Amino acid sequence: MSTGKTEVSEFFTMWAIYNKVLTNNYFHHNEIYQAVSTLLAERFEKQPFTLLDLGCGDAHFLTHALQGKVIKLYRGFDLSDPALILAAKNIGTLNCKSELINIDFMTGMRQTNTKFDIIFTSFALHHLTLKEKTEFFRLANNILTDNGLLLVIDLMREPNETLPMYLDNFCQMIRNTWLKLNEHELTACIQHVRNSDLPETKAILSSLAESMHFSPAVNLYHSHKLQFLLFNKKDTISKETSVCL
Repeated sequence: MSTGKTEVSEFFTMWAIYNKVLTNNYFHHNEIYQAVSTLLAERFEKQPFTLLDLGCGDAHFLTHALQGKVIKLYRGFDLSDPALILAAKNIGTLNCKSELINIDFMTGMRQTNTKFDIIFTSFALHHLTLKEKTEFFRLANNILTDNGLLLVIDLMREPNETLPMYLDNFCQMIRNTWLKLNEHELTACIQHVRNSDLPETKAILSSLAESMHFSPAVNLYHSHKLQFLLFNKKDTISKETSVCL
């Protein structure tokens, strides 16, 4: 039986590893969130907006991207109480109305009656099955405002790369390039990938989104298996340019 102390201990063990990954920029957070900040500045300037953050974690990087923006409401969904406690401190620096809720983000989307200008998710979608991803895009479209944006940062398979190929390739890349992690930390990361990752290609995600009345995906950042995609409702026009490495 899991206890509160066990949850907190497990959270901070994995969070320490994840923070080591972030500190060394292995997931290109610095470049990706700069692209997020630039997009929001271009799209909204000083216009107020509402934002729903799915799988918000501690919201550290998004908080920095939101600095200087006019936010009417920030709402974050996550299943970890320790992460939400950290998120409250980070989001508190924005001086905006905020709501942090312990809930599975798919369940949270189904229960949401509020319309949001932006739906944001980072490294969460690839844990869903294909059927769940289809439902994700349907729910996202339902709770976005008419000119709303869906922003997806995630791991994705390369074209023609099967899931087994992706798992082998990505795990090998972790071993070859995440050099600041010790053997225990590398093993934990690789185990997580093999047990949890179900990424799609960009083309598959775009097809699912289009079937739920979004325009095709616009790639705002792409480096290896990491991509930052923008989805507009079909009555909005995207003029963004892509940054690729």
